[in-house]
This record gives sequence, structure tokens and C-alpha cells, in this order.
Amino acid sequence: MAAESSLYLGDTLYYLVLFAILLLLVKHYAWGPVTDMMEKRRQQVIEDIDKAADDRKKAEVLANEREAQLKSSRQEATKILSTAKTNAEAAGKDILNQANLDAQGIRQKAKEDAAQAKTDALNEAQAQVADLSVLIAEKVIAKNLNAADQKDLVDQFIKGLDK
Repeated sequence: MAAESSLYLGDTLYYLVLFAILLLLVKHYAWGPVTDMMEKRRQQVIEDIDKAADDRKKAEVLANEREAQLKSSRQEATKILSTAKTNAEAAGKDILNQANLDAQGIRQKAKEDAAQAKTDALNEAQAQVADLSVLIAEKVIAKNLNAADQKDLVDQFIKGLDK
């Protein structure tokens, strides 16, 4: 049995030495590159996660900025519309007031022109009546008229008015 036991012990030592050599070979040729590859992959994953977090923060900041700009644009548009409406109302009132002033001026001018035309017509009528009176007086003085002559004189005078 001792021989069997030493066989087992020798085999065990042989297997342990082979295992140790195998471990050294695996560590030297496989474990190092695998560990390096795993470390590089771990670093890449960490960088990707950090980059994704940064990108998400940037996206949130941009979204907030765009929302603020949109709100500002809406307020500005409302302000512009309000200002335009106020300006349009003021311009409309100014135009209406100016039109009323112009119409009032035109009415006043028309009244003045009508009064002047009336005065001119009366003056002209007075002048014509005076001229007619002088003509009639001249003719009456130049000749003593009987009824037939007076009728002829009036007829001639009326014919003279038509010319």
C-alpha cells in the first residue's frame, strides 16, 4: 500500500507541477491579454456612460434654452402684436381726426365761398340795376315816351338782356 500511496503522491506532485506550469503559461500568454482587454472594455463602458450622461445633460440644457427662447419669442410676438394694434388704433384716430379737420375746413371754405359768391352776385346785380336805371333814365330823358314808346323801350331792353 505504501507503494500505491507513493504513486498517488508522485502523480499528485507531477500534476501539481504541471498545473503550476500551466498556470504560469496561462497567466503569461492568456490571462494578461484577457485582463488588459477586460480593463480596456471596462474603461470604454465607463467613458460611454459618462459621455451619455454628459450628452443627456447637454440635451436637457438645450431643451431648456429652446423652451425659454420659445417662451421669449411668444412674449415678444404678443408684445409686437399689441404694439402694432395700439399703433394702428392711434393712426386710425389720427387719420379720422385729420379727415374731420379737413372736412370742417372744406365746409368753412364752402360757406365762405358761398357768402362771397352771394355778395359778388348782389354787387353785380346792384351794378346791373344801376346801369339799367341809368340807361332807362337816359332814354326817358332823351325822349318823352308815350305808352307805345314805353312798351317798345321795355321790349328793346328785354331783348338787350338776352344778348
